[in-house]
Amino acid sequence: MEQSKRKIIDFFTTLIWSLVIWVFAAYLFGFIRVWGVESLPSFERVVPFDPFLFAFQMMVLGIAIGIPFGIMDYLLDTVWLRKLAYWKIILLKSLAQILIAIFSLSMLVFSNNNTDDIKIGLMNFIFSKTSLLWIIYSGIVSLFIYFIQVIKTKIGDRILINLILGKYHSPRVESRIFMFLDMKDSTTHAENLGHIKFSSLIQDSLNDLTAAIIQHKVEVYQYVGDEAVLTWKMKDGFENANCLNAYYTFMNTLNNRKVYYEKNYGFVPFFKAGVHLGEVTVSEVGIIKREIAYHSDVLNTAARIQGKCNEFKSELLISEALKDNLTDEQFFNYEHIGGISLKGKQQLVNIYKVSLS
Repeated sequence: MEQSKRKIIDFFTTLIWSLVIWVFAAYLFGFIRVWGVESLPSFERVVPFDPFLFAFQMMVLGIAIGIPFGIMDYLLDTVWLRKLAYWKIILLKSLAQILIAIFSLSMLVFSNNNTDDIKIGLMNFIFSKTSLLWIIYSGIVSLFIYFIQVIKTKIGDRILINLILGKYHSPRVESRIFMFLDMKDSTTHAENLGHIKFSSLIQDSLNDLTAAIIQHKVEVYQYVGDEAVLTWKMKDGFENANCLNAYYTFMNTLNNRKVYYEKNYGFVPFFKAGVHLGEVTVSEVGIIKREIAYHSDVLNTAARIQGKCNEFKSELLISEALKDNLTDEQFFNYEHIGGISLKGKQQLVNIYKVSLS
């Protein structure tokens, strides 16, 4: 039920953003063509020029390309397509976009009340210089959108926004939750599978983390080997116990693909996790490969907690500091393990074993 709701939300979010972008792009194109570039052939103006008709036509043009573009973008965002090379994804979407651009031009002709013969007007308009310019222009807009999408999937939505805004250009302190996810028995699996097939296993496993990332407002900090480091702002992490439910959503996704994993690797991968919270310093680092980095003992503690999972035969361990801030206790069982000595820390850290109720 929750997954279906999320798909509906994702669909309408994609559709709305597509409409906003393309309506804006259509108006920009219209203004440039009518007023901006004298050397280029402009739209055949109504005499006297009717600004309301112009506004209506540009709106129709934007909607006519925005709706099918948004639907196409959502439907093509599938697992098999994500595995293609970026140039193949862009080529496939660009071909579909050309068809959408021609469709949008047809809608513009139908919206023009001064066209007596729709068929003749449609053919003349589609093969005009203005139409060619619109197809080229919409192609450039599409490539820009695809480029942003590639960057977004590479570094994450929120990190991209923060980099653009320069939020962490100067170091700042934030309170955050961190989860360290690590594949159990990874060394044994690597020896049995070989490094190439083991790399495919890691790739498949971490790809299946996507549903949990989207559903539980996760920010991915790093992928290190067979390990993933996830983070939340306090509000997002505690909302609906996202900082715990993300783990169980991930494990459910892996178990739902049991047949695939057993067929290809002979087993279903299992991950263990440790979670902790506290203040961290956040800043942009690097020039050539700029990224956002977190510096604090909080990360070390979360990693050490995760390292105790095998010792206490637990899939998920959390610190007492995190447990004291959780409110959805009716969904989880907490078993107090006690004060544990963690490598590199002088004081004992109280940790809890977590399981579903």
